[in-house]
Amino acid sequence: MRKRLVPVPDVPMALAAVALAVAVLGAACEAGAEPAARLEITVIQAKSGPPYLNPELKPLWTTLRKTFGDKYAHYQKIASREGVVENGQTVSVPLPDGTVFQATYSGLTETRGLLRVHLAFGEFRTKVRIHNGGVFFQAGRKFDGGTLIIAVNASLVGR
Repeated sequence: MRKRLVPVPDVPMALAAVALAVAVLGAACEAGAEPAARLEITVIQAKSGPPYLNPELKPLWTTLRKTFGDKYAHYQKIASREGVVENGQTVSVPLPDGTVFQATYSGLTETRGLLRVHLAFGEFRTKVRIHNGGVFFQAGRKFDGGTLIIAVNASLVGR
């Protein structure tokens, strides 16, 4: 009886092919994944009156001044929350009227890499795009003789 020889694959070559396939698939998955973002929500009461800036608002002062000019002189921090979130996750902060303000990260725009953020509180809903490290202001609700300004800072984590 004759024995038939069965070809044995080159084991090192087969392992190299598997390793290459895993690396390519892993890179493709990672390239398509959205980076995490840091969202910070700051609730501010702005009103006329004697000039005042809560010390915790100093990093926002230049942007507040540029955005609202001389309309307000008194800026008091009411609340703030921040979090590192993945695509589809939300950071929430309670407002003085009992409603909750929510900012949900929705990934990056394809062309300019802006952070997409969905904002919601009460009946209000909107979608905004914020530059990495930028801030968006939502203002208009009246509160205790002034106006609530909600600042949403957004930045990519690790970039």
